[in-house]
Amino acid sequence: MMTPNTRTKRMPAAGVDLVYPETDGAIEGRLHTEPEARGLIVLAYPTAYSRFGRPDERLCDIAHQHGYSTLSVDLLTPEETTVRAEELPARLLHRLSAVLEDSHRRCRTRLFVFAIGEAAPVAIPAADGNEVDAIATCALPGVVSANETDVELAASSVLECTPTLDAPLSWDDVGQAMRRALVWFDAAAATRKPVGA
Repeated sequence: MMTPNTRTKRMPAAGVDLVYPETDGAIEGRLHTEPEARGLIVLAYPTAYSRFGRPDERLCDIAHQHGYSTLSVDLLTPEETTVRAEELPARLLHRLSAVLEDSHRRCRTRLFVFAIGEAAPVAIPAADGNEVDAIATCALPGVVSANETDVELAASSVLECTPTLDAPLSWDDVGQAMRRALVWFDAAAATRKPVGA
């Protein structure tokens, strides 16, 4: 296992597991790199173990085929699956901020966020100060991904891909959202200077 505290000048090779130590339990991620990648997409999951299995593989495959590296991150530990609803946003925000800060410091590439479910509302405040090029959110129907203050903070760098139907969010919905997000990320990459330029 490789801890984010180690300083590297280049992104590690494909399929590296990362552990982010926390005082209340370590969260984990899986980094897949593409040669000559357009940037790194952080897939933020509001659960534990989401980085495993076919749904995450499909999302990463879509991103890889489009020329992006991916970092799939579970923002909760397995022990936190029953965390109280009022505690969830602060915990998700703190952890996603830490992951983005580390990704920016470690990778020195364009940085994008694709936040899913309950992670969507914390994506904009977590990106503040971390030089994120663009954000796409795919929240549950009825969940507000960004309030007015957040939108002012992020200007026009956010794309909300939340389904409009009042139905449970399916992995097909998330896959379609990822495809829309890639178009959004391409546009942001074309109009913004690379990090550190």
